[in-house]
Amino acid sequence: MGTDGHDDALAEHLRRIERYMRGCTLLRFPRAKSALRDELARALDETMPEVVSGWVGHIGPAFGIPQAQWADLSHDIEIALRRWVQHIADPEDCDTYVYLRRHARQGFISKFPASRFLSGQMKVFQLMGNAIRRRYADDQPRRKELLALLAQEFEERILHITDFFVEAREEQLREQEATYRRSIDSAPAAIFKIDSDTGALLAANFVAEQRLEYPSEELRGMKAWDLHPADERLAAIALWEETRTKGNANRDDLHHRTRSGTVIPIFVNSGLIEYGEQRFIQQICVDMSDRQRLEDQLIQSEKMAAIGQLAAGIAHEIRNPLAIIMNALYDLAEIVDGGNAEVREDLRIAKEEMDRVQTIINSLLEFSRDSGATVETVDINDLLRKTLLLMNKYLQNSDVRVVTELGDIGPCPANQNALRQIFLNLITNAVQAMPHGGELSVRTSLASDRRVRLEFTDTGIGIPPEQLNDIFNPFFTTKSPGQGTGLGLSVVHSVVRRYHGDINVRSAPNVGTTFTIELPTRRLEPVQP
Repeated sequence: MGTDGHDDALAEHLRRIERYMRGCTLLRFPRAKSALRDELARALDETMPEVVSGWVGHIGPAFGIPQAQWADLSHDIEIALRRWVQHIADPEDCDTYVYLRRHARQGFISKFPASRFLSGQMKVFQLMGNAIRRRYADDQPRRKELLALLAQEFEERILHITDFFVEAREEQLREQEATYRRSIDSAPAAIFKIDSDTGALLAANFVAEQRLEYPSEELRGMKAWDLHPADERLAAIALWEETRTKGNANRDDLHHRTRSGTVIPIFVNSGLIEYGEQRFIQQICVDMSDRQRLEDQLIQSEKMAAIGQLAAGIAHEIRNPLAIIMNALYDLAEIVDGGNAEVREDLRIAKEEMDRVQTIINSLLEFSRDSGATVETVDINDLLRKTLLLMNKYLQNSDVRVVTELGDIGPCPANQNALRQIFLNLITNAVQAMPHGGELSVRTSLASDRRVRLEFTDTGIGIPPEQLNDIFNPFFTTKSPGQGTGLGLSVVHSVVRRYHGDINVRSAPNVGTTFTIELPTRRLEPVQP
């Protein structure tokens, strides 16, 4: 704090104005108490009512202030002028400038141009001067001294007010710049400021630094196209040139290359900005990884749907020849020698295998059939057996052993096809988590008298703890493109919740993962997604 009890910035401001006035020989009267100052203060105090009345009568209409507000205006200006009069009497009393500085920043006068306030102050000076002239009409020497002191104090006041307004506007600009910078840094995209003449990076936001793995000091001075893979730099230069000539441009086929070599697909929106003497290009680069991941999953989902339709068609075509073969086997059993044990055994095996083929075909057809979102009574255990049978060959080829413990749980109100897709997805995830084989345990039990519990436990690689909170988020995956069924765990979670169920996961790296699903055993209306 300064010696006058005000903050250091204001104290320095007051000293600066005094230094300027003294250096320009504008301080004819010392800035200290004196008899002349006391006399001027008394005269201004006694003529204050007529000065305020005259001022409001001129300023009200000039500034378009409604007459209903003139009483309040009179009260406020009188208080302000009396603070100034106190300063005239005692230059160490700076309350008048404390108030002026504050109001120039955030008070009523800050809402209007400085010229409006300054013209009002000039009118005050004019009215005070007229009052002094009338009061000292018969004492011209004293009148001259008093008017000269009043002029000095008014000049000082004008200098202070001018600086206060300028400082307030500069502070507003700094705050706006800081707010703009914060908004740029917190934007969910990499944003660059680029020299429109050279293509050099002038600045980059925090997201750009984090995504590209470069500190801002290294980014500054690099060319905008240096951030792209070598085979895209000509296209990046063309984007810069187009922005310079047309004012804006965009592309969705470019990539950024990070310091570590990772390539990120981006959508670039580029615009030419001209502000005062500044002329630069701003590029906003949106990471398109999630969008591409979504497109890949959609393509994969469409592939799976097409494969399902193809498999259903093939299964329909196979059923007829199989029926003929089954009839032939029955006929052969009647014709061949029943006493030949080897032939009889071969026919029995052939019939059993044909029955197994028929069961697989029926399961495949049932899986591919669209059952909509109808709530029906589902035998969970039977549906699990059928799903495991359908995936038996896949499980064998992946060297995964299945252990089932299916309890007496009764039926469950849900949608059969939706549950089948959930089981298929969880089993597939478990197999992919065991690239070198392992064990998959599937258990069902009663969680309570109104809920059933299903558990899928694998002995795979597990899920890192930091990823457990994200696995049900849309598009979150650790798999390579093309793996899985295209049905993410987020959809599994959504379907379970639709039928008033819960799904939880616990996992330990290199130990395994368990997904636990609980569903109601009594009928409830499905929740609309």
